[in-house]
Amino acid sequence: MYSLSEKPLISRQQIDERLESLAEEIRGEDFDIILSALTGGFIFTADLCRRIACPKLQIAFIKASSYGNGMESSGKVQISGLESLDLKGKAVLVIDDILDSGRTMLGIKEALLALGPSKVKTCVLLDKPARRAVNIEADYVGFSIGNEFVVGYGLDYANEFRTYPEIWTMRETYGQ
Repeated sequence: MYSLSEKPLISRQQIDERLESLAEEIRGEDFDIILSALTGGFIFTADLCRRIACPKLQIAFIKASSYGNGMESSGKVQISGLESLDLKGKAVLVIDDILDSGRTMLGIKEALLALGPSKVKTCVLLDKPARRAVNIEADYVGFSIGNEFVVGYGLDYANEFRTYPEIWTMRETYGQ
């Protein structure tokens, strides 16, 4: 059984402030399309895109997962939604909620590169470098965190807690 920590790991105000600075960094690049990794990345993508506010920037959604309903990556990345996209020669920014083991983002990046874009860069709300199992780093990072299981602001535990406006840690509760 799991419960939320007593207070948020990252507050709503901290998220808002970092979104502003991330958007400024990203505006300096010339991207054609943003690919949001569903489901966890949708809130982060929406809030970040409103701050980027580029009229020519397209947004598309892909579904990528290696977790299922667990707290550990299965190691197998499943991606859908790429089949209808023409990315040849386009500058692509992939946005996801968290870079943990790196398997999901590496799988996405490899699948995209096979479609011939001019460049692929990555942006994550949270980076958890202590858990990295493959060699990949995000180009844009909201926050770097320790090896904690987190929920809120799009991140979930068994499809719950996504709608919380802050980032919370989950604590295992014994015997309750």
